[in-house]
Amino acid sequence: MPAIATEIVRLAAAALGTPVTDPEPLAGSDRSTVLRCSVPGGTVVVKKYPEGTSSSFAREVAGLAALDHTPDLLAVDREHGIVVMTDLGTGPTLADLLLGEDPAAAWAGALEWVEALGDALGRSRDSTAVFDAALGDLSPEEPSAAARVGVRMLLDDVLGLPADPALDAELDLIATLDRRDPASDVVSPTDTCPDNAVRTAGGWRFLDLEGATVHHAAYDAAYAAMPFSTCWCVFDPPPGFTDQLVDRFTAALGAHLPDLVREPGWTRSVDLASAAWILAMTGWLLFGADEDRPRVGPAGVPSPSYRQLLTTRWRWGAVRLRSTLPAVAGLLGAAATWADDEWGASAAPVGAYRAFARD
Repeated sequence: MPAIATEIVRLAAAALGTPVTDPEPLAGSDRSTVLRCSVPGGTVVVKKYPEGTSSSFAREVAGLAALDHTPDLLAVDREHGIVVMTDLGTGPTLADLLLGEDPAAAWAGALEWVEALGDALGRSRDSTAVFDAALGDLSPEEPSAAARVGVRMLLDDVLGLPADPALDAELDLIATLDRRDPASDVVSPTDTCPDNAVRTAGGWRFLDLEGATVHHAAYDAAYAAMPFSTCWCVFDPPPGFTDQLVDRFTAALGAHLPDLVREPGWTRSVDLASAAWILAMTGWLLFGADEDRPRVGPAGVPSPSYRQLLTTRWRWGAVRLRSTLPAVAGLLGAAATWADDEWGASAAPVGAYRAFARD
């Protein structure tokens, strides 16, 4: 057993108060070490955050304590960054279904997934104070701030355009989503990507809460509308797919927050959130696109390139946001045209999800 696994097992056993053995590494990122371990009567998952990641650790612990449809939090060692949670098993992720061969299973699984997400967020409305208390003095994540960075990069580094008062006004409008409001605030895993949800016998459960935060629920609705706002698993959805996802999410959330999802305000909020994510992703991915990095996702699975992902988002936003945010839509349309001219074939459409592809 590697020395790091031995130490993690020892710390987990001390935190849990029971023997922990047989660590098995689980796939994940380099931001943490994740092990499936044996305990008397079953297995648990142990996550070890390295030094310097106290924010991610605190968000995961607070999110697990506040949210339903997640693993149960069993033990915490704050000094060493250890989290022990229930093991959700080896069921498929939503990414597995979307990149699989069964269109019916992928479509049904996605609808069940988005319903579970809406329900989890709606149930969290009374847990925002618990989450904030557990998080302490960590500042909230504000997608609208990242969106402003993305706009500056598009204007200055890509298109060579001057500042636009109309764009500034629309960015101010987007920023209204980040004003704390009990009527719209939910606790969110934030990174609700297809590979961060596992289907269990009890339904979908959400993993990797290291970005958990309190924010406007429209930021999560955007994951249904786009789909999958900040994720690598982005391909062209079939007709009607995202409409059904948004409808199912809205119904599940509205069971808990009926006033929030009333129209026309709700669709407008989802558009604002979608714009924030597109512009934020522009700032996060543009350097990689300039370098023509060939894949956003992990090795061994289908994934768009950085250029494909950004251009797909720009094209979508240029159409979707024309009525709500015309200046942003115009900027994204100009960026998409620029990408077609400058990047050519490397910015080609991503194509359909494998589950929905047709010969």
